[in-house]
Amino acid sequence: MHHKFLALTCREALFLFVSAAGLFAQSYQGGLRGRVSDSVDASVGQAKVTLVDEATNVSRSTVSNDGGEYVFSALNPATYTLAVEVSGFKKFERKRITVATQEFPIIDVKLELGQVSESVVVTEDVPLIETSNASSGQVLDRQKLADLPNAGRSPFALSFLVPGVNAAGNPSFNRMQDQLGSSAISLAGGPIRGNNYLLDGVPISDMLNRAIIIPTIEAVQEVKIQVKTYDAEIGRTGGGIFNVSLKSGSNELHGAAFGYVRKADWSANDFFRNRNGIPRADNDWKNYGGSLGGPIVVPKLYDGRNKTFFWIAGEAYRQRTADSQALSTPTALERTGDFSKSFNKDGTLKVIVDPFTKVPFAGNKIPAGQLNPVGVALASYFPLPTSATPSFGATNYLGTTLRPDRADQLTGKLDQVFAAWWHANISYLHYGSREPSSAFFGPASLDAWFLKRHVDSTQFNNTFTPNPTTVVSLRYGFNRFPNVRDAFSQGFNVASLGFPSSYVNAVQYAKFPRLINQTFTNLGSLTETINAIWNSKNLLGSVSKFVGRHSLKTGFDYRVINADFINFSDSAGQFTFDSSFAGNDLANLLLGFPVSGSIPQVAKFNTFVRYYAGYVHDDFRVNRRLTLNMGLRYEYETGLAERQNRITVGFDRTVVNPISQAAGVDARGGLLFAGVNGNKTTQGDPSSKKFSPRLGVAWQLNDKTTVRAGYGLFWAPPRNDVDANRLGAIGYVSNTAYVASTDGGKTPANS
Repeated sequence: MHHKFLALTCREALFLFVSAAGLFAQSYQGGLRGRVSDSVDASVGQAKVTLVDEATNVSRSTVSNDGGEYVFSALNPATYTLAVEVSGFKKFERKRITVATQEFPIIDVKLELGQVSESVVVTEDVPLIETSNASSGQVLDRQKLADLPNAGRSPFALSFLVPGVNAAGNPSFNRMQDQLGSSAISLAGGPIRGNNYLLDGVPISDMLNRAIIIPTIEAVQEVKIQVKTYDAEIGRTGGGIFNVSLKSGSNELHGAAFGYVRKADWSANDFFRNRNGIPRADNDWKNYGGSLGGPIVVPKLYDGRNKTFFWIAGEAYRQRTADSQALSTPTALERTGDFSKSFNKDGTLKVIVDPFTKVPFAGNKIPAGQLNPVGVALASYFPLPTSATPSFGATNYLGTTLRPDRADQLTGKLDQVFAAWWHANISYLHYGSREPSSAFFGPASLDAWFLKRHVDSTQFNNTFTPNPTTVVSLRYGFNRFPNVRDAFSQGFNVASLGFPSSYVNAVQYAKFPRLINQTFTNLGSLTETINAIWNSKNLLGSVSKFVGRHSLKTGFDYRVINADFINFSDSAGQFTFDSSFAGNDLANLLLGFPVSGSIPQVAKFNTFVRYYAGYVHDDFRVNRRLTLNMGLRYEYETGLAERQNRITVGFDRTVVNPISQAAGVDARGGLLFAGVNGNKTTQGDPSSKKFSPRLGVAWQLNDKTTVRAGYGLFWAPPRNDVDANRLGAIGYVSNTAYVASTDGGKTPANS
């Protein structure tokens, strides 16, 4: 067995140093900043600035500094009302300010002389243009997610709307349980599955760099695809970020329900079914779900308006897929060793011979005394032909089946305002699916399996505001993804085939053996009997500080990414039959003469990598029209390790190979095993010098034109133990983008 995993790079000592300096990590939250001035553009300091979430009435306040600047960091995506008041001026109020995922719009406020009791209210719904950030990306808001066609109902599937995004997966596999297909996306020319996935700010990427769960659209507020970013908080990506924020409840109760159905009567029959006179299959498809959210209110006990909110969402589908396939199976006579009616395509007899004498069998029949009981038992699992057999091995069996598969997903989110300075939320997602393959031959079916998946994903967020200019965020997430592929013949009694007890006792996973035939359809499952558990633990924290015209942040990102698996492979045995001995594969099976055979012994592996990152970043507003985004990130990811050191970590070209004595030659070279004779315990040679500088410039020329340019160095999670780094730059003038990028260093060929 050979398994390939991902690995990145970093040093624990430096991580501890960086995290001690401050905390910040990748986030789904956005922000708002601006300047307060009077009618002659003089700065107004010490103005009270209040931001109120219009859906929940939860508010935060700060004060403008001597330069009139104010900043709100770590804002949940929502629609807000901004209010500014200071003695000697009329109160300013602006409604319907939308802060999207990882967006930081600027709202400058001009105050009018007057009494605070007087108000200037701006109600015009003017779209905000982000002019202080050089990074680019696109938000798929709630309306797009709900209204645009999306066959698989995956929030990642609409990423093709963003320039620079290329989906490489099979569009048929974009459902909630299709982690691999939904993650086969290239962002900004990066490698497929070289992206990072965040759910409410918590990473949900597994060791194969897939999104471990695809949330139902009913639970998603918006998705931001960040293709080119110069923010130092963004890392562990060779392409971009899928930043998903989940819906939260509000002070009003909201709910929705939907349902789709596709009846078999509305579809055409399968071509092969029509040709063989088989009626259309009953393969209906149903998809349904709903959501409900609002404040938690228990009459006479608890009123959660303005402080406690919930959102629950669910989705499920039921599907039956009709499959048909033309296959080849032996005739009733051939299964007993009688080949007297078996002919080649030219009409000549298909002659079989005694393997020991090379003399044709009398009457072209294998004598009963030479039939192998195990071979006869195995051959009995071939179904009888459903049509005439014009020649030996011809297609003579139409396999039909109706595959029922299903999936169910449930999401819950709870938001709580513990105090004006402490807001928290916790979310939990679970889905289960069951998906079978086609089983045309019953328990002996070719490559027949049941795929069972169950995912649990949890995100816990805390936001603290110890003072008006400081925001602290702490978040933790745990993801668990058991992925079990069982053979259709799981539990098959191998002893019933007549194998000796020594063979039966060597079988670790009971199923029908694998038969590879030269002429007839193969029997048994391929090496797809795998029990795997992908899981990860993520700890992130943040501190942001507003100082003058600087919006500072610094932080870390710690992850432990695991893959625990056992691949039972052909645990019940694999046998290959061809025409080498008796003249054809079936005759060799009945005689008990495979050209090769094996029964593997396998062990469970518990593999993992650890990822550490730290960074500092500054958004410096030079003036009203020019903003600099400056940062430095450091990353280190350990090589792949196994808890009991059951992996190889290298190759020694000089060691004497044990084969030397038997072969009589001086053979050199051997594997290095983890932890043996002082060997290291991790694979690969990850770099400990991954410093990633970021620089972005956002220059607002006028109300309609903003120029963005930047430089960033990124490292993709390595594939096949090879590091990849990408160096890119992008400039924007109004809505036109000018892009330049290059791959450097040791880059995988498939990047």
